[in-house]
Amino acid sequence: MCGRFTLALEHERLLLQYGFTDVDFTFRPRYNIAPMQESPVVAVDDGKRIMQLMRWGLVPSWSKDETIGNRLINARAETVREKPSFRASFKRRRCLVPATGYFEWKELPGSLPTKKLKAPMYFTIREGEPFSFAGLWDTWERFDGKRLATFTIITTEPSVLAAQVHNRMPVILPKSEESLWLEGDDESAAGLLRSYPETDLSVYEVSKVVNSPRNDSPECIVRVA
Repeated sequence: MCGRFTLALEHERLLLQYGFTDVDFTFRPRYNIAPMQESPVVAVDDGKRIMQLMRWGLVPSWSKDETIGNRLINARAETVREKPSFRASFKRRRCLVPATGYFEWKELPGSLPTKKLKAPMYFTIREGEPFSFAGLWDTWERFDGKRLATFTIITTEPSVLAAQVHNRMPVILPKSEESLWLEGDDESAAGLLRSYPETDLSVYEVSKVVNSPRNDSPECIVRVA
């Protein structure tokens, strides 16, 4: 599961990273993005590459209730092409979710079934280099006619390093594979859903301040000594 991530980039750097010169929102660095919050997403809509804010937690266009998004923050790579909630988006609405890192919580010795002891761990690529999660998106029409754009992050089997913390990890796309994920055929896109190379992945423990989604500051990613 991927339940929190960061996008610690200034607005201009974010646009430069993905080749945009202008968007209809202003972004500030984020250090603790949580489900049901908005974050920038890169997608292809009507044949044109766009960047827009979308809410984390996929609401399929056919859903009767937008609260389904609470349960669809992640999609498993192994079943994403078959699950009714994801299969249409996999075929037509794949996206990039910009990030600079993500959090997982590692269970500690001494945990009990009734009381888990966990430490927040922060994963980065080459010590903070921006990257993209493989994601899916969709739009849902509210009863008042307004349209809600949402996304989910795809997860896969963990690398050896990631497995020391959690039994899943998000699919991280190398820069060279981003266009193929957005615009390639289904088979080519499915081949990208794998764990990220060990050599570029790093992880360290951070403060429990990140446990609360209300906290969104550089303190969330400071290494615990």
